[in-house]
Amino acid sequence: MRLIINADDLGSSSRVNAAIFALMSRGVVTSATILANGPAWKECLNLITAHPSCSFGIHLNITEFQPLTGNPALGPLLDSRGRLSLEKYQGASLDRALRAAIYKEWSAQVARLRAHGVQISHFDSHHDVHTDPRLFLILKRLQRAYGIRKVRIAANISLSPHETFRKNRLWNLALRYFYPTVTTSGLADFAAFLQAPEEIGQRHPSLELVVHPGHPRYAADPSPLESPWLTGQSFPIRLISYREL
Repeated sequence: MRLIINADDLGSSSRVNAAIFALMSRGVVTSATILANGPAWKECLNLITAHPSCSFGIHLNITEFQPLTGNPALGPLLDSRGRLSLEKYQGASLDRALRAAIYKEWSAQVARLRAHGVQISHFDSHHDVHTDPRLFLILKRLQRAYGIRKVRIAANISLSPHETFRKNRLWNLALRYFYPTVTTSGLADFAAFLQAPEEIGQRHPSLELVVHPGHPRYAADPSPLESPWLTGQSFPIRLISYREL
């Protein structure tokens, strides 16, 4: 099984940056996605070149921090301080004007990283908003505009039947078919994978595991990475980055 271990939220804080790059230096994390509007986005850029075997994608964001564009149509997504808000997004009606503003904001985020020399390997998103069916056409338009053929799928691994996961499979099929896109066959968090690695490995020849090093909300998240989990598996696993997918 080809396995990508992707750390989300690079650029969100100095603490998160340090945690992610420390795990990359040890060969544990193979990929990361950058918040182009995160408070610490710029400080991580100088360290990217020290990890040529890793891939760096963009963590498309409309749910936290200051937007890069000043488009008034983003108003429904902004809190009282003018910052993007997950709570506001969850309650927003994504009308035509707002969807157009989201496309411009995401475009600005991609353009910022490219202007600073980042070779963007793939798309995913903060709080997984790119998997919202209402934003599917915006995601595809963004892929075409920037020639990005690799995207994170919606989570599709569950050890028990789950209606959401069945819906995600349909979204994943559409993701792969329209503007043909390369993806892993499976997506899970690290804890779910460790519950039944052999069962998951038999069903998924390629897999992305999502981790959040350094983030207070996921304080225990990287802990399994500190153990010799890879050597204890009963089937062959090859760690890769998104560039090798």
